Amino acid sequence: MGGGSDESRGPASWGARFASAKFRPTTLPATLVTRSALHDRLRAGTGQRLTVVAGSAGSGKSVLLSSWAAGRPAGVTSWLSCDAADLNPVRFWTAFIEAPRAVAPWFGTDAADLLAMDGSMSANITASIANDAAKLPAGSAVIVDDFHIAAAAVAADMTDLVERWPAETAQLVLAGRSDPPVRLHRLRMAGELCEVRDHDLRFSLAESRELLRSFGVAVGAEELTLLHQRSEGWAAALQMAALSLRDTADPAHVARALEVRSHGIAEYFISEVLDQQPDEVAQFMLDTSILGELTADACAAVTIRQDAAALLRAIDTAHLFLVALDDSRASFRPCRHRWI
Repeated sequence: MGGGSDESRGPASWGARFASAKFRPTTLPATLVTRSALHDRLRAGTGQRLTVVAGSAGSGKSVLLSSWAAGRPAGVTSWLSCDAADLNPVRFWTAFIEAPRAVAPWFGTDAADLLAMDGSMSANITASIANDAAKLPAGSAVIVDDFHIAAAAVAADMTDLVERWPAETAQLVLAGRSDPPVRLHRLRMAGELCEVRDHDLRFSLAESRELLRSFGVAVGAEELTLLHQRSEGWAAALQMAALSLRDTADPAHVARALEVRSHGIAEYFISEVLDQQPDEVAQFMLDTSILGELTADACAAVTIRQDAAALLRAIDTAHLFLVALDDSRASFRPCRHRWI
């Protein structure tokens, strides 16, 4: 699935260079919990125009997709991990063209040449990529991980590609912390969208027990239930609790384990969530952290911001650790682990 043994790869288009790891799935941990139900959900995306995996930081998206990819037949799965450099649209599309070459070296020759010549995306390049995707081996999948990083820069062209994508031959998977801006409502109404979301990614009670066991930790039923409730099945919190419990002489005290790892959770949240947000969103999240229930009016009263409703919607859309309390998504509570 990955590239060769070279430290970098040099696609034809505009002399771009990429680390080989960009085209390899995440290394699977020894503590992996196989999530068969979610693998089945991903397999159900075969024949759909698009598969979306959207969830908060630390929810296990990359590990899930990597484990799914590892169980697929050889030679049919391509992988692309996005990073900040992919905010350059030409670099992103050069990498997108390069990814399937790990299994189909001929892929994207025409598209790469056009991209190098024009220096920007065009309808001709999109069509060329789609045509080559139709020639991939049947049952192929192209996985783009952390797509949220590049989404704003490539949204229009990705929307065009999704509409032309040969779903009967290859599965296109976009994974990230927020929904890809590619007219999901149209795909959903047409029955051409497969979705795995935050609530799907949360570990069940049984999966939480299996994760703890993989770390060599065994707890009683009551302690396991408490841990599951307090973590709400968030993979990052469960893993940190497991590490803490593994190192304690009294693993039955799950509540104390959660307190022990509270500093680690805070550091993770600041680094992986708050620091990645625009200043006004980060400040809004901090200002509203005192609220047990978040509504537009309550947030406006606390922050004295007239755009509180819009910011609350943006935070919900970005999967930033809110739980909707009603079907209209007008009232929320913070995830229990958000401010631990």
